[in-house]
Amino acid sequence: MRPVNLLPERYRPRTGAGADSRTSYIALAALALLALAVFGYVMTANKVSSRNSEIAETRQQIAAAEGEAVTLKAYGDFAGVKAARLAAVKTLATERLDWERLFRELAHVLPERVWLTGFQAKAADADGGGELGPTLLLEGCAEDHGRVADAMVRLRELHVADDVELTQTAAGEEDGAAAAATSSEGDCGRFYSFGVSVTLAAPPADDAGAAPSQVPARLGGGG
Repeated sequence: MRPVNLLPERYRPRTGAGADSRTSYIALAALALLALAVFGYVMTANKVSSRNSEIAETRQQIAAAEGEAVTLKAYGDFAGVKAARLAAVKTLATERLDWERLFRELAHVLPERVWLTGFQAKAADADGGGELGPTLLLEGCAEDHGRVADAMVRLRELHVADDVELTQTAAGEEDGAAAAATSSEGDCGRFYSFGVSVTLAAPPADDAGAAPSQVPARLGGGG
């Protein structure tokens, strides 16, 4: 049974309200902490969700950029090939040499009783800075050393000759029989043999597309 206090109010023992107040404060503090924890959890969850969304968007942008790069790679390769081909054509154009004119002049500058037995052309040296063209290696026969000297002087009249250098010379056979046998083998026999290196100047870049100039009349041309 529930006990009943029959004493009048004024005779009843008084109980303090401090304990109830403290309990109420503790409960309110716990509720406040719980609210703060819930608020912090919600904010953190929102930040994580926002970061995940940004990461997903960034990945999509990266994938789109990679796809665009793959699409444009073919155009980049084509541009590189085009540039390389243009450079090659430009190089060929600037290194163009009027060989027809060169051979025509060569046939006219050689003095009498001097002829060629060998002809070679060597490409221009890459270290020359583009100032020199190919080099002609000429081998021939002459009646004497004087004819060889005349040939070297006249070779300098070639329109693209930059330098003429004697590479070798040798006297012919003294014995008539030996000279005849040597001559039958394609050598110079009793005549002098010589070798000459003719270094040609590179054509000017601005003249690469110009029409070939006429060969002078003194070198077998028409004017």
